[in-house]
Amino acid sequence: MENSSETIGEGMNKRAGEAAAKSETARDGGAKALPYSMLSLSKRNFFTWAAVLFAALSFAARITYYSPIREGAEGAGIGTFWLAALFIALPGLCYLSFTLRLVFEGERRLYKTSRAVLLCVVFLAARALCLLKENQNGVSSGLIAAALIVFYAVCAFLYRLAVNTGGRRRNTDFRRILALIVLCAAFIAEFALVMLPLLKKALPVARYLAEASILLNILALVSVLLGGKKIESEHPLPMAGDRRDGRRIRSLDPMNSVAVYIMNERNTANNLFADSAEISKTELYIRQKREQGLESFGYTHIMLAAYARALSQRPGMNRFISGQRIYSREDRFEVSMAVKKDMSLEGSETIISILLSPEDTPETVYEKFNREVEAAKGTAELNSSFDKLAGLVNYIPGVLMKFTVWFFKLLDYFGLLPNIITRLSPFHGSIFVTSMGSLGIRPVYHHLYNFGNIPIFLAFGMKRTENELQPDGSVVKKKYIDFTVDVDERICDGYYFASAFKLFKRCVSDPARLDEPPESIVWDIE
Repeated sequence: MENSSETIGEGMNKRAGEAAAKSETARDGGAKALPYSMLSLSKRNFFTWAAVLFAALSFAARITYYSPIREGAEGAGIGTFWLAALFIALPGLCYLSFTLRLVFEGERRLYKTSRAVLLCVVFLAARALCLLKENQNGVSSGLIAAALIVFYAVCAFLYRLAVNTGGRRRNTDFRRILALIVLCAAFIAEFALVMLPLLKKALPVARYLAEASILLNILALVSVLLGGKKIESEHPLPMAGDRRDGRRIRSLDPMNSVAVYIMNERNTANNLFADSAEISKTELYIRQKREQGLESFGYTHIMLAAYARALSQRPGMNRFISGQRIYSREDRFEVSMAVKKDMSLEGSETIISILLSPEDTPETVYEKFNREVEAAKGTAELNSSFDKLAGLVNYIPGVLMKFTVWFFKLLDYFGLLPNIITRLSPFHGSIFVTSMGSLGIRPVYHHLYNFGNIPIFLAFGMKRTENELQPDGSVVKKKYIDFTVDVDERICDGYYFASAFKLFKRCVSDPARLDEPPESIVWDIE
């Protein structure tokens, strides 16, 4: 931004940044704040496939040991459905989840493998109780069984700590070394205290398979921690608890966490306000752009470019609330907007989504917006991807439609709504914008939607003129464009909202400042 754009709001951001830096310095004993870091394991890494191999061998050994067997054969044999589910199906689910997440998500979201490891503790706890019942492998008392269960849980917990550091400033190296030490100690203890005594008894091979499976489990986790490459960044990285469409904000005041439960719906937490932007420079700017070949350039493009610039400096406006948690969309600005094929009573209407970025200028916004509009208007009837999705849902009988929408809301609450729906849904995004100027009326106060997660609705109306009395007694005619905003007050405080919309308003009144990308982009807090 230009120097002239510095305001009290920017001073607030600067002071907040300085306070955060001091807090980090104090927390680290006077040292410089740690960068954000996480472990990454790509498909091309040798240790990725070593971990997959150990996991596969472990499951094969487990199936061999616990599968139903002929009478007189060696092994553990399972005779009931529930035991088969606990000792074969559950571990199989763990191994499958672990290997798939490791291969396909290990590069960016290695922390997801910890879910399978934690689930495996359930099986290991059941196994410890069975060993206690049979008085096998040294598990001769409830205290020993309890100690085993706690130890398994500690190993899983330390593994999770080591791979789940992206969203906070954490010492990744220390956590990885600690987890490796404990896992190696577990391997040595398992081998020395259980496997060696079995080997000395010269038992059939099948009797060693259960313990071999545990040893292979540990080797799989050790491979992940040894091969993980540390990635560092100056802004938060993915972490457990994040959603596909946003990063969870974890450092807000406790009041913010409570407010989302007190005001649990968007329409019970909305604030509305109206304002106007003086557009003398804006009109001249629009004429210049049209003379440069941008034939349909207008106020919609300026409004979107101004809002993208405001979000690049006030990222708290790009937050949303889902599942009673506050998330940030980071640098993804998703705008939803309704368009008509023609301005008539019978003209069909659809909703388009435009994906903007912090570096966008009015010209790049013009290209992105017009591309989406032309794609929507390129058919006999407006038929966007959302319309096709809505058409499919419309085939559901009316008696089941309410349940279907409720089910979609339930999935969205837990972040499980399929990507194909969130990508096409106009109710999931940064802002919903509507233009009343083309209708020749002033902007309406539009409600927010309880479905989805859009936290802001912006409406702007037609141009108007106003005679203003100057200090010297003269009267000057000025032009304005009115806009109304409906915001979810839970995403940030009023001071932050005011600062953001002052910046937005200045950009609308003087759009020439938007011709160059911002000098720097501000990232949201942890």
